Amino acid sequence: MHRLPALITVILVYIGLFLIFLSWSHFSVSASPAAARGTLDLEHWNFEKNGAVQLNGEWSFYPNQILSPRAIQAGKGKDKILVTVPDNAQSVKGGKLFNLSSGTYRLLIRSNRDQQIFGIQTAIIYSSNRMYMNGQLIGHSGAPSEKKDQQTSLKPYTSYFPIHRGYNELIIQVSRASRITGWGIAKPLVLGTEQQISRSHDLTLLNDLMMIVAFCIMGLYFLGYFMQRRKDLQLLFFSIICLLFSVIISWISPGRVIYLLVPGLSYGTLAILETTTTLFIGIALLLFLLYSYPDLISKKAAAGGIVLSLVTLTMDLTPLDFLTSTELILHSFLAVGILTYATYIFVLAIIKRTEGSIYLMIATLSMSVYVIITTISAYSSKTLFSLYSFSSILFLLMLSLLMSQRFSNAFNRSESLAQELIRMDKLKDEFIAKTSHEFRTPLNGIINICQTLLSRKNKRTISEEKEKIELVTHMSYRLSDLVNDILDLSKIKQGMLTVRPVPIDVRSSIEVALAFFKPQAEKKNLAIINCIPKDLPPVLADENRFRQIVNNLLDNAIKYTYRGQITVSAAEKEEQVQISVADTGIGIPEAARRTVFDAFQQVEMNASEGAGLGLSIVKQLVELQNGKIGFESEVGKGSVFHVALPVAKSHTDLVDHLKEPVETSATKQSKVSLATPYFSKKQNAPTILIVDDHIENLEILIDMLEAVPYNVIAVKNGKEALDIVAHSELDLMILDLMMPGMTGLQVCSKVRERFSLIDLPILIITAAIFGSDKYQAFRVGANDILQKPYNYSEFAARIKGLIFMKKSASQAKTMEVAFLQSQIRPHFLYNVLNSIIALSYEDVEKSREMTAQFAAYLRGSFDFQNTSTLSSFKRELSLVQSYLAIEQMRFSGRVRADYDIEENLDFTLPPLMIQPLVENAVRHGIGKKKKGGRVKLAARQENGCSVISIADDGVGMTEDQIRDVLTPNHPQSVGLKNINQRLKHYYGTELQIKSVPGEGTTVSMRIPQI
Repeated sequence: MHRLPALITVILVYIGLFLIFLSWSHFSVSASPAAARGTLDLEHWNFEKNGAVQLNGEWSFYPNQILSPRAIQAGKGKDKILVTVPDNAQSVKGGKLFNLSSGTYRLLIRSNRDQQIFGIQTAIIYSSNRMYMNGQLIGHSGAPSEKKDQQTSLKPYTSYFPIHRGYNELIIQVSRASRITGWGIAKPLVLGTEQQISRSHDLTLLNDLMMIVAFCIMGLYFLGYFMQRRKDLQLLFFSIICLLFSVIISWISPGRVIYLLVPGLSYGTLAILETTTTLFIGIALLLFLLYSYPDLISKKAAAGGIVLSLVTLTMDLTPLDFLTSTELILHSFLAVGILTYATYIFVLAIIKRTEGSIYLMIATLSMSVYVIITTISAYSSKTLFSLYSFSSILFLLMLSLLMSQRFSNAFNRSESLAQELIRMDKLKDEFIAKTSHEFRTPLNGIINICQTLLSRKNKRTISEEKEKIELVTHMSYRLSDLVNDILDLSKIKQGMLTVRPVPIDVRSSIEVALAFFKPQAEKKNLAIINCIPKDLPPVLADENRFRQIVNNLLDNAIKYTYRGQITVSAAEKEEQVQISVADTGIGIPEAARRTVFDAFQQVEMNASEGAGLGLSIVKQLVELQNGKIGFESEVGKGSVFHVALPVAKSHTDLVDHLKEPVETSATKQSKVSLATPYFSKKQNAPTILIVDDHIENLEILIDMLEAVPYNVIAVKNGKEALDIVAHSELDLMILDLMMPGMTGLQVCSKVRERFSLIDLPILIITAAIFGSDKYQAFRVGANDILQKPYNYSEFAARIKGLIFMKKSASQAKTMEVAFLQSQIRPHFLYNVLNSIIALSYEDVEKSREMTAQFAAYLRGSFDFQNTSTLSSFKRELSLVQSYLAIEQMRFSGRVRADYDIEENLDFTLPPLMIQPLVENAVRHGIGKKKKGGRVKLAARQENGCSVISIADDGVGMTEDQIRDVLTPNHPQSVGLKNINQRLKHYYGTELQIKSVPGEGTTVSMRIPQI
């Protein structure tokens, strides 16, 4: 399953690394000056500061001519051309090989140094060369000749010579032997001072010798190891890889150390050595993989690689020139192909988490770097940085550590198996003693408590002995659980325990279990967190055994956790649902992890609690239902247990074939079709929303309620229910407790964020038998709870009672609004009438104006006495304007009013939503200041809402005062609380109050326009 992604990953990584290093090689430019038209100007080059220089650029070249310095001076050279140096004829850059057999390079070097000793370090010049500086022979490798009997050699060398001021002539004679793909100066020549060239030469040799010695010693070590363990053939092949690699380094490295051992080594012999070592190391690597990872490697692929390597070796030893290009392609293909395949096998091993995965990961990366750099270097004329030496040693080290770890682990396993046999033998002897102890201790406790109760002479009631009786009950339950566990364990071992798999909704089942264990956790101050996703598919398992698994895991987590939390989560993975129970408890010691699922195993700190059968039974129950179980643990930080059970795909047939079908919330199968949300025919009756994921239940409830009659809206999940609640006026909500996705408890909690118990009553129906379920339902805001199956008469009576309660509460709110008006009028009417009388003596016109405003105010107030629950903004605004006009005339300058109303703005809203806020700003805001103040009323449309704000520059309020005015028990804020409650009821919004003491207060509200 992981093979294709692993192969794609390896290919993409190789392509990525290849492009990175190829770009580096292509775009890297030497900082030293380049030759132009056969001349290199070094007069301004500071060797001491800038270092040695590469003799790159345009050189003069005489094709197919071996010319001495005197011959060139005498003008005997013909057909002179300009060529780029270096130029590796194997590179794609050249397009095709040069059709040349010999030639002479010439470069004029201009320098301002006089009689100073300099040096030149060569790298690769095919396939023999002779070098002259200012007419003097300074070095050679082989004997270049225009004839076929030339002596070939790729030996690099370092030459030293004096240089004089002005032009210095460098001449290199080269010739190419047959069947050689390279040509001429393939890698850069380096010119520098004597000290620079000498240091570079010494460092190159030191680096090469260190690598050769390291690989050679490692190869000999594992060869000796193989001699002691001859059945482990991977040791032999690994030692061969190390030894062959040390030989390869001797001829592939820049220093070519092999020429120190065999100074007269010809190119032909070297070519055979190169071919043999590269092909045999590939064969050894394939055989190493075959014996190290027999389950991962393809035997056909390994055999194919070995056969192709032998065919290539045969072609290399055949003296046919036309096969040279084919051999080069085969060598490149084998090198990249075998190492890529080896990397692919290592990646598979890492994915499967074999031992030493970290070592494999580092070895794979270093191998990839080495292959890419070596391949690019073989085809490029540039010298890449010497990262390959580090990467190859790192690869060797990682594989060595990997093999050492394997043998160390094998030895440790042998020791642990021996200890396990001893431990199991002891465990067998302790079985009866342990079981007897687990029975004897509770029984002794029960006997002692009962004897104590019987021996007391003074008479005590049952309530006075409640603690003792509860202790006896607890011990009896403990004995019962132990007996059940032993019976289950015995049935499992004998193969007699049967399971009846049905689709089970994981979220609903676990929520029921959590509700049972939460009180137990709260006694230890532990938090239980449910992270089960809403869209989790059902699992195929036995319902009772699934609950037993969950209960045992939760009980175990609570038992071994003393602070922190317990988290239950789940996720779908590869057609399975993985359920995880994580705790922050004491953890499982390393020594106990291998036996944690064995019977009668416990952490020592709690060895006195239980018999240690819980996890053993869980494991066997999980495996009996085609599941898997595992865990991670860290001492002092906690443990995580994972249970994976198969996903229930199509479970209709399973339910039909059960002898005794059990209907659960997860196995409900709809036999009718009902599109949701369902709306009944509108009639003059209360509206009831019913929520149930079982379509048959919805149909039954719809028939029952429509016959009463009621307006019915039916939905099948919590999301649809919340959407209906947000956009409909409801009188009652009937809610099923056990629903997949969003449970009834969660839906109820969400509804209560907007509606109070009297604004929207909720009746929860459930088949749960746990008292904790009822407690949770009332705690999240349910008005009533009814257990299935229920009687129709009781059901109808409860619905009628809840609807009557809502109507009564609505009438109470209407009376509260009326009370609010009556609370305003007495003192206000008295003050206004007195003001009108007083003004009639002083200013008749002003008295008439106040009378007119007072009449308008009364007309607006009397309009609110009708039965309508909604008014308009224009009516509210008219009422506010009349009120403020009266107050301005009464207080003559102390009350100032501003209006910022959007043009032609009008919308519906409940009555008396603005005027009480304005009056509050006048009376309690600016009215408390001697100079009075200003009240500003603003209204505008914004993002689909009407935004109304009342601002004053009065005395302001503190944070505590703002918090108190909206609290239910505050005696002096009836108007504000009433407005705020109506905002929440009708629109789901609240009053927003901002205030600064001494600067003023702003009260705003948002009314969505539906």
